[in-house]
Amino acid sequence: MDYIVDLQAQTWQAGNSSYQHSADEFTYQSPYWDMPDLWGHTNRIDNPSVQRKLPFPPGRWSETVTSEPPSPDAPISDWLPAIRADVRANSILSTESAKRVASGTTRLAVCLAAHGITQWDRVRLDPILEFASEPIRDRYGNVVRDRDPDGIRAEMWRARHILASAARLGARVPLLDSELHDFLYPPPRPERASDDPDAIAETISVWRPQRWRHGSQRGLDKVMPQVREWVTSGAPSDVDQARLWLRTLAGFAQWETNSAHIDLVRGFTWDNIETWVLKVNKHEDSAWQNRARGVLRRLGPIVHPAAWSAPPTPIPRQGIAAPYEPTRERAFWQAAALPRRNKRSRMWVAIGASSGLRGPEIAAGDRRDLVQRPDGRWTISVRGSNPRTVPVRRALEPLVAKLVAEPDESPFIGSDKPGAAETVAQRILVGDQRLSLTAARNTFLVAHLRAGTPQPALSKIAGGVSMSTLDRLHAYVTEELDDNEAVERALGV
Repeated sequence: MDYIVDLQAQTWQAGNSSYQHSADEFTYQSPYWDMPDLWGHTNRIDNPSVQRKLPFPPGRWSETVTSEPPSPDAPISDWLPAIRADVRANSILSTESAKRVASGTTRLAVCLAAHGITQWDRVRLDPILEFASEPIRDRYGNVVRDRDPDGIRAEMWRARHILASAARLGARVPLLDSELHDFLYPPPRPERASDDPDAIAETISVWRPQRWRHGSQRGLDKVMPQVREWVTSGAPSDVDQARLWLRTLAGFAQWETNSAHIDLVRGFTWDNIETWVLKVNKHEDSAWQNRARGVLRRLGPIVHPAAWSAPPTPIPRQGIAAPYEPTRERAFWQAAALPRRNKRSRMWVAIGASSGLRGPEIAAGDRRDLVQRPDGRWTISVRGSNPRTVPVRRALEPLVAKLVAEPDESPFIGSDKPGAAETVAQRILVGDQRLSLTAARNTFLVAHLRAGTPQPALSKIAGGVSMSTLDRLHAYVTEELDDNEAVERALGV
């Protein structure tokens, strides 16, 4: 109801009622008196002589203006208007919560009257508990359904505020009764850590949405028992996580039953989750969508294990081919120089692999690629997509000299087929072990790491090498140093 106020005349109007302000009080006179019946309907009785003092100035947020509290001996029904006004004006409740409390005053008075209680000093706890558990009825008094535990708690909360308002206005509520006193002023709950198991379990059992972003709450009561069971099985780590899981899972389950009309368990699939997150809640920001998707994916294996296979086993980091020991490497060189078929090819593959060349680079080599420097050292001119010059290691020079001394000038391998160099390497045997081009290249890299070749120079002559490979090869280079020796070597910088 909107109030029209004239501050200069000190009068105002609200509907058909007129009000006047004196120095210290507010009064109003109404042409009728509202009398609620058993089911909360309002019957207007003409009574233009009623004039009551207001307990507070009417505000623009108030919808009704009621009278001051009657005498302490007045029946409960005479207290109802004053209680409604006090709840809306003096309680700490929000406007909507105060309206909900005020709307239950008549029903509480009827429930108490049914037990023969018409005075506040005769109020007991049992009729109040019966009031809280009374089934929900329609406007004709027919039972619609019983109240669930959450509804019973809501009605007890409403009765508590009504009785507290009556006591605040001066009604003779028997506060000395221990049961009634504990009901009106429940002792504060001890503070518990957010990760306390009892606090988490209590949150799961009593949670109800305060601000529901998924439209109507129709059908929510039907899915909540299953939602609570799933959240409990997920073992949330704290109260906040439990509330997040309850809120997200309840919204998804309500959509499944009300809109999608699918089974709660069988509908818990990847596709339905993406549909609910990206289409049904497309108005939400990306942070909310990612958070909701993460919750549902985490609870998916609990809700519907058949649709959520076990997470894939992560592929372990691929091992690196171990470099050859010096004696094993020399044995391969000697095997390559044995007087057998394709001797030139075998010697060239052993030289190229031990110089860090890759398979296609080895297959493309010929006699012109071996170049002797003025100082007597040999180098290999690598052709292809990554041309470069690679110095031959000193230990390989005797094998290079044997290869250069061969009179044949034809290509060393003479084939450009993929894997041609690997095929020749398989013919170089030491016992039952064949030459591996990868292991030989790693032996080349380790030899330069041990010799202290700078990393840029090593990467250049090797035709590019990843830091991951060098990092794993350092395990074959690291020396056992004590603290003092490590400090001495580091003093050079």
